[in-house]
Amino acid sequence: MKLTYVCFEGTPEELDASATVRGILPSGSGTAEDVPGTVLIVAHPDSDEDADFGWHVEGEVPGVAAEGQGTVKTQLAFNPAAQQFVDFLAKAVSWDNVGVHGIKRKAWQVGEPLDYSGYLRLRRKGSQYGGFAYAFASTGLINFRLRHSDAIEKLAPQAYPLTAGNPNYRVSILVRNDETLKQALALAKLAYDAT
Repeated sequence: MKLTYVCFEGTPEELDASATVRGILPSGSGTAEDVPGTVLIVAHPDSDEDADFGWHVEGEVPGVAAEGQGTVKTQLAFNPAAQQFVDFLAKAVSWDNVGVHGIKRKAWQVGEPLDYSGYLRLRRKGSQYGGFAYAFASTGLINFRLRHSDAIEKLAPQAYPLTAGNPNYRVSILVRNDETLKQALALAKLAYDAT
């Protein structure tokens, strides 16, 4: 497999005037301002490599409310596959009516912000179920509202069954690379469609 990564820097006007950028963008795509922003995980120059992987998130973490952005970005510094985790969120929130939420701790009071320090709950708005996926930004672990089966094992060979906890949430996967990202998205879509 061959990958090419290209990054252009400039104002929207400069990028709109660039023949190279116009040649790369699909025809009829509009101006540079119309191109959706890409969230990138980059090496952070001031990182303490003993404490984290040195990642810094450029842009907003997809689907995460403003109140949780700082917390989730800090957690991503500890995730060796932070880019794949962010790509997972970006794809999942592109589906109809998906929200990414923090959680209400036991002492939560009305008006207080949600807690984003543990896990993120991906939920289909209007669903009578809880989240269809629970995702941990610091590790890349994602737990799905699925029961493990032979079909799940074929769809996502890197997923593993859970034997304890809520019987409806028995499939987990650790997103570590593009292959596990692909499997996680397949599982998320299955869980999303079931809610």
